[in-house]
Amino acid sequence: MGGGGGVQEETVTARPLSPDMGDVQIMQEKEAKPWFFLTVDTQAFYNSNVLYAESANKKFGAWQIITTPEIGFAPRIQDEQYSMFFPRAGFRYQFYSYAQAEPPSQGYASTGISSQNFQVANPYASLGWAFSDELYLEFSAQANVYNGSGRDWSTYNNFLSEYPLAWQATWFKSFAEIQSVSVTARASYVLANPTNFERTDNNLTFAWVTNPTRELNTQIYASFRLAKYTGLNPTAEDNPGSSLGYFNNSDRLDFQQTYGASVTWSPIEYLSLRAFVSWTKSDSSVQVAETGDFEAYNAGTGLNLIYRF
Repeated sequence: MGGGGGVQEETVTARPLSPDMGDVQIMQEKEAKPWFFLTVDTQAFYNSNVLYAESANKKFGAWQIITTPEIGFAPRIQDEQYSMFFPRAGFRYQFYSYAQAEPPSQGYASTGISSQNFQVANPYASLGWAFSDELYLEFSAQANVYNGSGRDWSTYNNFLSEYPLAWQATWFKSFAEIQSVSVTARASYVLANPTNFERTDNNLTFAWVTNPTRELNTQIYASFRLAKYTGLNPTAEDNPGSSLGYFNNSDRLDFQQTYGASVTWSPIEYLSLRAFVSWTKSDSSVQVAETGDFEAYNAGTGLNLIYRF
């Protein structure tokens, strides 16, 4: 239509619906929430006691690199009646690699610390429950299947398998807008092969977190672990191929304390960078060459990439 005498458009404004129309529900599309995620995490750090040994002739520092690709399923339940539940399942595969930082102990002088390289396959499933705004509960089951024999993957053998069944409770309290504290208690029973690594594992962690900016996160924490081993001493025939040795852990009690701090920077949604430092002291009721009584400190950096879909 030509000319300037057409019908003029009304200004569009919001008007209430007439009461005569009754209760009218406005149709709108719900916001889509991702159900799956894919992430790759890598961290490189210095470990002052890479064998977690007590005797001086076995102590030496090394660089440690842990690379972890992971895929997971974490749906958000839309029904308000069940929206406080958070199911999660996934699979991660970890590559543990070592590089020399100091002259190794006598047992590794010829082979090098890279002979300790190993990998862990870790399927898992959990169900979280946001009991309140300040309390979160979680029940989980997973498997940790250890394979290793240095750099030669063709000779890898399954030297340890662990199957933790765990519950966890986290109490969280925020204050002063940018600060929060949390207390996390975790208890688990770990089935294992070889069976002398079966145990009850209990952890208690206190953390203080600050967010001075949206992209920056700092954390200071103290963590305490009490492990009571219940497994019996297997024979070589019971577990062929394991390189862990056959010692009796049936009455072993370990207590570990770890203190640490970290700074994480997340410049974009899919990327975070971190730096961290920690110190661990372990005391055991039995005399074992490694992983019993030891002290170690770690310091390093990490990078995390995550994509949700």
